[in-house]
Amino acid sequence: MYKLLLSLLAASTLAVSPLAALAQSYPSKLIKIVVPFPAGGDLEPVARALGDHFQEVWKQPYIVDFKAGAQAMIGTDYVARSQPDGHTLLICSVGAMTINPNLYDKVPYTVGKDIVPVSLVATTPMVLVVGTKLPVKSYQELVAHVKANPGKVSFASAGIGNVTHLAAELFARQAGLSMVHVPYKGAQAVITDLMGGHVEMYFNPLPSARGYLSQNSDKIRALAVTSAKRSPLLPDVPTLDELGLKGFDVNSWYGLCAPGGMPRDVLDKLNAEVTRAVADPRTATRLTNLGMSPRANTPEQFAEEIRKESAQWGKIIKDNNIKPQ
Repeated sequence: MYKLLLSLLAASTLAVSPLAALAQSYPSKLIKIVVPFPAGGDLEPVARALGDHFQEVWKQPYIVDFKAGAQAMIGTDYVARSQPDGHTLLICSVGAMTINPNLYDKVPYTVGKDIVPVSLVATTPMVLVVGTKLPVKSYQELVAHVKANPGKVSFASAGIGNVTHLAAELFARQAGLSMVHVPYKGAQAVITDLMGGHVEMYFNPLPSARGYLSQNSDKIRALAVTSAKRSPLLPDVPTLDELGLKGFDVNSWYGLCAPGGMPRDVLDKLNAEVTRAVADPRTATRLTNLGMSPRANTPEQFAEEIRKESAQWGKIIKDNNIKPQ
């Protein structure tokens, strides 16, 4: 019996030693940070801020790998199928993790199994913006105008099922408004048409909204932000909650995700370093200057936030019978 116990112990030690060795030596080579959108978007600076921190601390190089397409599913699936050793990571966001699984009948990855949360990195509110050709100068005037013209005022989105679409649908439901949805293929076309007066309203994440708001105040007006608290970058713009939509709190967010099956020690090591990165004044300032609020959490906390948000968007998608393009 004693010999049997020794042999079982030796076998178990051999079984776990590769994982233990991986955690102790991680990272041991270049880290690939995948962004599932084209270069130049909101996710790229998040990837570079984390990559710079990792490189400084771990003395390993990193690259940002853009794998765009299929509403972030191509890049997300690529990471989900990668070796779960912590050297291929994903900058994940709302669409890939909480909207796609509710919007599409078939998604090539399962959130929580094939692709898992490591930590939140930052959140950002959305800004309710209107073109100045619309005869309103405040949120109250907007609501009154839309109610006086049901089904006539249009709101744009960066695509059917995009967070810019779902946030507007949630807003319309809670405010009791009837509006016309005009989907676009990307945000830049929306902004051009909004300034030109071809579409009237848009919910835009703050990082991309802040630039054109300051440069085109004669064409675009910000009426509200969707977060529970005002943004320091737009301190004069009220929240929808304080304007009367109590409890309205919608944020776009950016996180770090990894392939499923990653050893827990590697996951914990990654999470701890993201937490340190977010707390580092240099990284925090980079994110804050983009209009983001740095915030880290545990894998379990991040997973719970994803679950709750997925349920919220799933209900909006089902109730409004939203189908993908």
